[in-house]
Amino acid sequence: MSNHETVSLCIIDDIKSVVDGLTTMNWEEQGIRVAGVSSNGEEGLKLINGLRPDLVITDIRMPRMNGLSLLRAVLEENRSCKVILISGYADFEYAKQAVQLGAFDFVVKPFSEEDIMSTVLRAKAVIMEERSKRLSLREMENKLRESMPVLRQEYFALLVSHRTSWEEASGRWDFLNIELEPQGLVVMLIEIDRFQEQVTELSIREMELIRFSLLNIMQETLADYARSVVFRAHHDRYLAILNDTCMSSPFSPIEIAEQCCRNIKRYTKFTVSVGVGGRVEEISELPDSCRQAQRALSHHLFTEGNAAIMYDDIHQNGSQEPLVLEYKDELLLALRSGNVGRTGAILSAISETLQSLVSRQNPDYLLSLYDELAASAIRTFYEMVPYPDIQPLIQRFRAVQGTAGLSLASLQRQLLALCTEGAGLVRRNCLSEGQRMIYEAMDYIKGRLSEELTVGECAAHVHLSASYFSSLFKKVTGMTVTQYTTSERIQKAKLLLVEGAQVQEVAAAVGYEERRYFSEMFKKITGQTPSEFRAGYHPDQPEA
Repeated sequence: MSNHETVSLCIIDDIKSVVDGLTTMNWEEQGIRVAGVSSNGEEGLKLINGLRPDLVITDIRMPRMNGLSLLRAVLEENRSCKVILISGYADFEYAKQAVQLGAFDFVVKPFSEEDIMSTVLRAKAVIMEERSKRLSLREMENKLRESMPVLRQEYFALLVSHRTSWEEASGRWDFLNIELEPQGLVVMLIEIDRFQEQVTELSIREMELIRFSLLNIMQETLADYARSVVFRAHHDRYLAILNDTCMSSPFSPIEIAEQCCRNIKRYTKFTVSVGVGGRVEEISELPDSCRQAQRALSHHLFTEGNAAIMYDDIHQNGSQEPLVLEYKDELLLALRSGNVGRTGAILSAISETLQSLVSRQNPDYLLSLYDELAASAIRTFYEMVPYPDIQPLIQRFRAVQGTAGLSLASLQRQLLALCTEGAGLVRRNCLSEGQRMIYEAMDYIKGRLSEELTVGECAAHVHLSASYFSSLFKKVTGMTVTQYTTSERIQKAKLLLVEGAQVQEVAAAVGYEERRYFSEMFKKITGQTPSEFRAGYHPDQPEA
């Protein structure tokens, strides 16, 4: 039985036979341990103070210190100790008075083992309940202490998004033990550069370790210069609130932010971009500094990251000067004609034009221009190319486009990839009717490599005569139907062998009934037998 379930007991009585009788009772079976005994109240008190038992059984009438005095002394020292008094009939009123003073209960002499055991077990039940409550309270206090960082993060997320007066904030400020001074504050937004691109192949655990290590570096860096709070605001962003110590420190907020950039680059393989808001004097103004930090961070569209930008340093104009994309119509014509080279040249000209005007551009306005170009291109592709062919390209583009922290150069590269690949799809989908039918027949063949296919079956699939189909197939592909089918079968066989399939299984999967004939054809085309080719990839897995 664990210590949590065991109750300790001390027995105090000047009559030895009573002590012996009580001591020999079967306490262990009930989860009770006799910790000590004494024959008088004075020594009993010393024993109790030393052992601090959960439960005491004591006689009312004892030499040197009676039970009532012992009761008072015990409860003054340990209020949770339960005291059971043993009294004679003559002491009955006296015992009731003792219960009123704090004794758990009393047992009247003469008593049976059942009488004393019943009273003790009731006392034990109360002890266990109180012990459970204390443990629950301790657990709750521990959980509260552990959750303090999360509670602080949630509170500061509220403060930077909603105006809150100091009168409203002060109570929780103290409860959360926030060490920041509530005056002279600056908000920083810190974004990991190209984070999504760099962690695509990593597990969730690895990504969380990276985020934690970056947060730790930021916290330690800021702590060297000012009181601060740093927490994760998004999967690739952190928010920092710090006291602006420009009056007492030689380091300004922008210099502290730049040190964060240097330390992140020095100790990790990542870099960060930082937007620094302006100084605010009151808690209620934190949303202003946060919006300014967001505005400053958006200007990293014009950088390659690993830099800090102060809101006060960016170009503040009233409205955006309209920017005309004179090449937009030419781009759409190039896309409709499937001219890949012309498409690339036009996009390069657009990029050069925008790059020369960067210093006067609003990042959000520039992003909207690229969104407009991408949307126009995508509409063109939907009009020119079958949905199943174009959709994978568009999905890849949108997945990257939705990634925060892209630089202007990255946006330009992504748009170039979308448009040139899309133009290629347009060109391939605007082939002659005869070419379209041959490509359809090629797909038909690829889907039936495990079957015995005849030229007549392939021709019938596209509604052509066998002789005309054979001639047209050779003209479009440069191969006969048999050559093409064999080439595709061998290519599929290679993939299956690399995956570890046995040669006999591969032969059947690509339409060869005889393994010997399959091996001859495979060696004729690749220069190796299937077994030799397979062994090159799986030397430790011999053929069955």
